[in-house]
Amino acid sequence: MTLDLTGVLAADRVLPLFTPGDMDQAGARLAALTRAGIQAVELTHRSPGTLATFGALRDRFPTLLLGAGTILDAQDVHAFVQAGADFIVSPCWVPAVAAACRHHGAAYLPGAGTVREVFEAQQGGAAVVKLFPGEVLGPAFVRALLGPLPRSQVLVTGGVDATVASVGTWLAAGALAVGLGRALFRLDDGALEARVSELLDFTRQEAARG
Repeated sequence: MTLDLTGVLAADRVLPLFTPGDMDQAGARLAALTRAGIQAVELTHRSPGTLATFGALRDRFPTLLLGAGTILDAQDVHAFVQAGADFIVSPCWVPAVAAACRHHGAAYLPGAGTVREVFEAQQGGAAVVKLFPGEVLGPAFVRALLGPLPRSQVLVTGGVDATVASVGTWLAAGALAVGLGRALFRLDDGALEARVSELLDFTRQEAARG
């Protein structure tokens, strides 16, 4: 797949992320997200069965940009890229993961919680850096970060509610996009699709206003 992750995040401004359970549930979740118009999703790796589920979902949703999250070693990078991962997400900068992503040509989104960590991730080649935990850092941190590092492109996860008001606050502070997990996936499939459609309508209207 040749989709550009940074471009997709700049267009959607929302990255749903969840840990897939059984295949039927995960498939229904992704189907709801794609109907709403989402172009990229992160599936977090927190159980031994995630890899097999990931590969099956890759086959079922070939045009969706799929990322593997909570990746901490090169072995998992190799496994998930072979299963079809387009991008890899870590809670912090992991040199071995960065090297494996470069080897495979996969986008790497490392986590950061300080200005120095953001800078070092950028120096290491990360086009987008995940700011985490958002509930601790707050929107004011994003605004302050963009003073000394104005070209930073950050994805904020943690502390973002699945509402127009919350998403809008983070984007107004200067975030490229937000990651939405539990706040979004506590909804059933119908409500999930409706909420994501609402959020995408908002982010795209904001983009159109310039």
